[in-house]
This record gives sequence, structure tokens and C-alpha cells, in this order.
Amino acid sequence: MATISRRQLLGAGGALGAMALLSACGSTDPGGSDDAITIWNNLADAQQNDYFRKHFAEGYRGKYPVRFSPKADSTIDRLIQTALAAGSGPSVIATPGPSSFVSSYWSAGYLADLGPYMRHYGWTDKFAPWALSASQVDGKLVTLPASYETMVFYWNPATLHKLGLAPPKTLEEFENFCSEAKGKGHVPLSAGNADYKGANEWFVGLGLNHGAGPEAVHSALRGETKWTDPVFVDAIDRLASYFKKGWFGGGVDLYFTNNFPTIYQHLASGKAAGMLSGTWDFSNLGSYFGKAAGNDATWDWTTVPSLGKSVPQTVWDLAIGQSIGINTNFRDTAAAADYLNFLTTDLKTIIAGVERMNFEPPPIHISATDFSTKADPRIVRLYSQLSAAKSIGYTTWTFFPQQTETYMIDYFENVITGRLSAKAYCEGIESRFSRERAEGRVPAAPKPGGGLS
Repeated sequence: MATISRRQLLGAGGALGAMALLSACGSTDPGGSDDAITIWNNLADAQQNDYFRKHFAEGYRGKYPVRFSPKADSTIDRLIQTALAAGSGPSVIATPGPSSFVSSYWSAGYLADLGPYMRHYGWTDKFAPWALSASQVDGKLVTLPASYETMVFYWNPATLHKLGLAPPKTLEEFENFCSEAKGKGHVPLSAGNADYKGANEWFVGLGLNHGAGPEAVHSALRGETKWTDPVFVDAIDRLASYFKKGWFGGGVDLYFTNNFPTIYQHLASGKAAGMLSGTWDFSNLGSYFGKAAGNDATWDWTTVPSLGKSVPQTVWDLAIGQSIGINTNFRDTAAAADYLNFLTTDLKTIIAGVERMNFEPPPIHISATDFSTKADPRIVRLYSQLSAAKSIGYTTWTFFPQQTETYMIDYFENVITGRLSAKAYCEGIESRFSRERAEGRVPAAPKPGGGLS
């Protein structure tokens, strides 16, 4: 349910001392409190924290009460890591998706095996199969997917009407869109990574899934095609050329300095013609558009255009935004599993959170009829179409192993600044991926075109 992923902390140094972090944790009890289930989460603001506490913590009626502690995006992962290493931490362990920390937490013995509870709660019938598969390590279900998301193309209708442009669907339309927008003095795509270096992987993922195609990516994830194959090198090289032309953020230098407020303001003001980002931004755009921002601007979304000549026009990039598991130090695993089941499958509570707080739902079966008449039609359209998607792509933070993902984030900047060729970048991906694949650290990925259910 977090609005910004937090994988940028993967490479953070240990500047903070363990004792200081443990103090910030608020609890050093093994697995949290003896008389309550504890959960830490990093939500967008105080309003979302209050809503989560009331409806997703205090609203649960189980064996134990639930105590929720809000944490900052910048510290939550380090807090959890430090607490777990000290034999404590929250009862419910949250991570930013299956690629980050889950495998290492399982190897260290921090996560409980959820397999015994799968049949009891009927999770195989409630969750999308791909999401449960991606949540397994060594053949064991060790987390549940708490939220899911995809990448989309955002636009301001008034801006495109003024420019005489339409959201692009094909490679040719995309390149014409960017060329014409730039020629008319606009930033083609609002983008930047000043607040979050991990934004790099959003675009690398788009370059691979929409430039090389999901069939090729799936083949590589299975080890059947190497990442050094020309289909990937060409896709990364083409993506990098777009950055060098100033299509992303207005220029490579500006890409490194644009923060999130600037990115959203450019889309709302019409300075930017479009934006490629995740559906987590549904909750972030509201304060920059319409009454809340004191303007009459609106936004809409559609699927990401094809960035390759033989790639389908519609590809839904699958992503688990947050994974949750049970701390083995919590004394009552069954009680914690019951809370996980509530948190991820109570449809009424989940849909209400989506409508009122723009929370991202878990990948459970959702249809348009599940929403009330007050729901934002853009949200209803998203989850209705996403649930029925047949052509799927693979995000780095869900289907790639951790060290490979970190490399893809860190070294893409060298590609767009001309210090590393696309070929050398792909060789770096291959070397890390092949090693992690041999270690069994690649999450399971569904076949492309197989649908989500």
C-alpha cells in the first residue's frame, strides 16, 4: 500500500548505529508485543496512517489486537533489518516486493512458512496465481502480496488538445509524440530521479518489456536467452537515446535534478506532454490537479505504448508493490496468519481503502461491480482492465533477483550519460543474473500472454 517503493535503501551504508535504530523501532520484544500483533508500514501521509490504523489495524477482530506503527520511507527497511538481526521486530514483516529482502530474510530464518495456511484460507482461489508463485522461495510460500501495481502513460487532456497530440500506442507514434512535443517547446515526458534513484528501474523495465517484448524477457528470466542478446542491447540503446534527446525530464542533467513535486507540476501545468510512471501515482497526483491545487487541470491514463517494432501495443507490467510475511519470533504464527488473511483478502475493507485513500489492492479477483458508484472511474477502469489482462510484462522489483535489480538501477545512469555502452550494461546484467539464477534466487514468473487468473 506504500506510495513510493523503497528499494533505494538496498545499497545504503550502515551510517546509523544499531542501537539508535532499535530505539526508533519502538519495540525490542521478540516478534513485537506479547499481547498484540504489530505491523510497521510506510504510508504517504498522516491521513493514510490514520485510515490504515482505524480500518486495517483496529478494524481487525481476531485473537489479538493489532498495533500499527507508521515509519518513514527512508528508514523502514533499515529499521526492520536491524530489529530482525537483534531478534525482535514487528510481528508482520513488510518488504517492497518479492525481489527485495524476502530471499535473504527466509535464508536467515526470519520468515515463517505460510504453506500450512494456504489451504485453510483458500489463498490459491483468492490470489492471482502469478503473485503467489512470485511469493515463494525454495518452493515455500513465505510472504503474501499486499499490493500490486503496473506502469501506465499519464497525460493532461488539455495539454494534448493544445498540442494536437494523442496518447501514443506504437513505437512510431511514441517517437512522433516526443519529437513534436519537444519541437513545440514542451518536455515530452515528465521524469526525474532526484528523490528516488530507483526510478531508473521503472524505465529500464519499460525498455525491456515494451522494447524487447515480454516473450524475450520471460525467456531470459528462465535462462533460455542471455541478457546480452541483441534484442535487449538494442532496446536499452534505443531507450538511452531517448534520454539523450531530452525526452525524459527535459535532458539528462534535468532528469537527475527533477524531484517528485517538479515532475507532477510539469504534468499539471502543461509544461510536460506526458509521464510514464506507476499506478502508485494515482494517490500522488491529486494535490496537483483540480480543486486541491487551485486549478482546473485534469489527468488521465492509458497503457504504455509499444517501444519496439514487434512488441504488442498493450503490455501490463506486473508488480507486487509490497510483500508481507510473519516474523518467526512472534509466538503465535496461526494468529498472525489470520491477520494476514484479513489484510489481503477482506474485499469490503480493501475496496473501501482503494476508493477513499487510493491504496493499491492486493492481486485478488476484483471487478468493476465491486466498487461503489462514488469510486473514481479511472480507478475502476484500471483494476477492471488489469484483472482481465492477457499480455503481461515483468517488473524488475518483482521478477528479478536482488543484486541484478540493484545493478540495473545503479548502472543505467552510466548508460544515459554515455559512460557505459548498452552492450556493456547488458553484460553486467547477465553476469549478475546468471550467478543469482544458479543460486536459485530468481522469483517465478508466469508465461506471457497467459492472463492473470
